Amino acid sequence: MVERFHRTLHTGWSHYINTANTNWDVLVPFFLMAYRATPNTTTNYSPFYLLHGREMSLPTSDDLKAKISKESPSHSQRLENLRSSLKSAYKMVKEANKRSHQHNKQLYDRKAKLRKFETGDLVYLYNPAIKPGLSKKLKKKLRLGHTR
Repeated sequence: MVERFHRTLHTGWSHYINTANTNWDVLVPFFLMAYRATPNTTTNYSPFYLLHGREMSLPTSDDLKAKISKESPSHSQRLENLRSSLKSAYKMVKEANKRSHQHNKQLYDRKAKLRKFETGDLVYLYNPAIKPGLSKKLKKKLRLGHTR
């Protein structure tokens, strides 16, 4: 899961990082906000919703005022509503993750090939050179068929 998040992070950053790779630290909060507000394709819930029990209110140019509910339910009623909505969301996420895991395993197993390597076997390692001072992780990925 961590590796998948890092792949998402690097893919997202690669579109906005300058050529000198010096502005990545400025982009972190913006990327994380967008990531937390975006519903997951498997669970259909955003990370923010799963943590807070409501969707993130993002500012727009039309309305920068705080959104305050007209009705004021009691504190205990708000907590009960939050608890029940999160319980329901967690149950659905757990089921969706189980289905997704099974589906991904089936897809992987279809094309997986058993490979055995012995000590001393020759293997090919692709490791292109990176200019000194640049990060290999933050380098933009080339699409197949395109060259720089």
